[in-house]
Amino acid sequence: MAARLDSLRGFRLPPWLGPTALIVVSAAGIFAALWGGLFADPGITVRYFDAGAVNTFAIRQVNAFPEVDLYVVGLDNGKIRAIDMRVEASGCVASWLPEDWRGRAANPGRLPGVYEDPCSGAIWSMEGNAISGSELPLRTPHIEPRQGTDGKQHIFVELINQPKAG
Repeated sequence: MAARLDSLRGFRLPPWLGPTALIVVSAAGIFAALWGGLFADPGITVRYFDAGAVNTFAIRQVNAFPEVDLYVVGLDNGKIRAIDMRVEASGCVASWLPEDWRGRAANPGRLPGVYEDPCSGAIWSMEGNAISGSELPLRTPHIEPRQGTDGKQHIFVELINQPKAG
């Protein structure tokens, strides 16, 4: 072992090797970043859907927007929640059943109504919380109140990878 170490002591790397390796690695990193930014398609689309003026939403009221698989609900605390009706686990779109009594124990004010996945039979409360058939709540997209084209405050919902309304 000592003989091997003695043979390596006289070995020196060329002085240009370190800077050259740094330039090559940096160029490869820049190329990878440019390639990913210019040519790779992440397949993610984000757009905003105007759900309407803020004053059109009421507490404990479910508003349907079937053209974008979306419901917007007024919560007891005065906030508004958007609920994505696309169920990731089954690939189906849940429906709002306003007279279904299975939701009374989970809904505010013990109101009837559930969202039901027609493929799996899973149900969720009017606020999107799981009741049975699933442990996961329904997805709740980001909402942003801002001024609409009519000058009133509107609710805009961030839609990710959803088909255009049309």
